[in-house]
Amino acid sequence: MVRRGFAATLTAVALVACAPEVSRRPTSFTPLADPPAETIEVLQDQKVSVGLGYDRVVRRGTPWTRIGRCAEGDVYRPVGRVFTVEGAHVHEAYLVLAGDRLVGFYLPVEHAFAPVRDAPITLSIRRRPS
Repeated sequence: MVRRGFAATLTAVALVACAPEVSRRPTSFTPLADPPAETIEVLQDQKVSVGLGYDRVVRRGTPWTRIGRCAEGDVYRPVGRVFTVEGAHVHEAYLVLAGDRLVGFYLPVEHAFAPVRDAPITLSIRRRPS
């Protein structure tokens, strides 16, 4: 029994150690010239992934403020909290929207764009002017 538990633990550690990196590419970010900016509220939970095996949920009721733009779309930072995506490492992430479609995430520390793994996802959102 102990051997089975040890084997299961060893397998889990090996799988975590082999986690793939978040797929990303460099992008340029242009901040908004004059805040305040538009705020959106997510109206229903949405599961998203930027890699194999690591899903995140953009939670219903969470507000996000538009802070700028990158080549892939408008960039929204979460209000009052930190959102992350994960692969071999954990990355702070902001939503990148093209209209109401989530196309990926802007990674501010890396100055990079990480596309959603599947096709762009239409988010159910409410737009609120600031």
